[in-house]
Amino acid sequence: MGEIPKKMVVTSFIEKNLIFQNLMKLKEPLNIIINEIEYKGYIERYDSNTLTLEMISPYIGDIEGIIRTNFIFHNNYHYFSTTAQQLDDNRILLVIPEQINKNILRKYERVYMLGKVFMKMKIMIQSEKYDFETSSLLDERVIFREVKKPRPAVDKILNGIKNLVSEFSQNFQLKVFKPGQKLSYEEKLVKDTKKIFLIYDSYEDSIKEKRFYEEEILTVGSAYDYLTSRGDSQKAAEGKLLDLLQQKRDRRIFSECYIPLMLEGEAAGYIRLLNDVDYHRSIKPAFALKTAGYASILVEALVKYDYFRLDSGKDFEIPVINISAGGLLFKLEESGLKQYVIFKTVLQMSIRFPDRQIEIRGIVYRVEDEISEYGVKFQEINEEDIQYIEGLVKKG
Repeated sequence: MGEIPKKMVVTSFIEKNLIFQNLMKLKEPLNIIINEIEYKGYIERYDSNTLTLEMISPYIGDIEGIIRTNFIFHNNYHYFSTTAQQLDDNRILLVIPEQINKNILRKYERVYMLGKVFMKMKIMIQSEKYDFETSSLLDERVIFREVKKPRPAVDKILNGIKNLVSEFSQNFQLKVFKPGQKLSYEEKLVKDTKKIFLIYDSYEDSIKEKRFYEEEILTVGSAYDYLTSRGDSQKAAEGKLLDLLQQKRDRRIFSECYIPLMLEGEAAGYIRLLNDVDYHRSIKPAFALKTAGYASILVEALVKYDYFRLDSGKDFEIPVINISAGGLLFKLEESGLKQYVIFKTVLQMSIRFPDRQIEIRGIVYRVEDEISEYGVKFQEINEEDIQYIEGLVKKG
């Protein structure tokens, strides 16, 4: 292989000094990846050999081995791997490496590869429940800190959710659907509609009325509408729901709620809230929607714990339309996965060429929903892989 172009690397002390002095002066953040979790930090101190970073939020876990760092400077993406030292809960010391890599964006020619090159990917999800970080509720803060870990303690998150919902729910249960498992009538409704199913008051709920109008919530009345819309006769739908309400009363259930665990556009399980006749308290729609927020962060924890996987299948099935040394365009038809691939989603991609397989980390910068096409800018790519792709471009 020939030498990597000099424009792709930073090696001189003068250029490094210019970069880090400006980043510190302008208070531009660096992204530090610890145990596959990305944290932001600002340069607090800089010398010729090290950077001291003050982290925006405390990182979780110990720093071991080599860590990855990236940042934007003059509209170019820079990245390097280096050793680091923990100074305290909010400060990290980074050793400045001899070489810093950079991608000069929009400077590459693309080559058309549709039908020849395929990829698979893993979505590098991160918590979107940022309000938990500064919540006035201790359990929400605990949940937020825990879910940021690469392998969260799911039992801690479950206990935190249980404490939070105990204000309005007497009982709390969690269930994950298994392949081929026989489902109850309520479970089928949740799985098929992908909505919250709420029995507000088993003694008063009316089949002919829709008690609430939240789009995300299925009540007994809206369940009746759903059943008839899919082809059930009015008599059959009414009979099923009347039997269901009678079963609840026979079991002394006053109010009950099923909140789906949504994964790749499907209900993978649910959180169940239940109050009996003695407790005699209805689960309100606002409580159900609040619990749905906890459900989404629970799914994230289960994904990071490898209980679920967020990827595009077991094989290379996503077609690459075109590619350059700086990015690619791919087509994604899988509806269940598309909801997670949005603007600025970070992807870890395995790309299979006829004579080579490469691993690349990139960020989605363009989404064309109508034609299911997604543009990705590369963030981290091996130098030899850059040369390989540039060789493809020259061959046409």
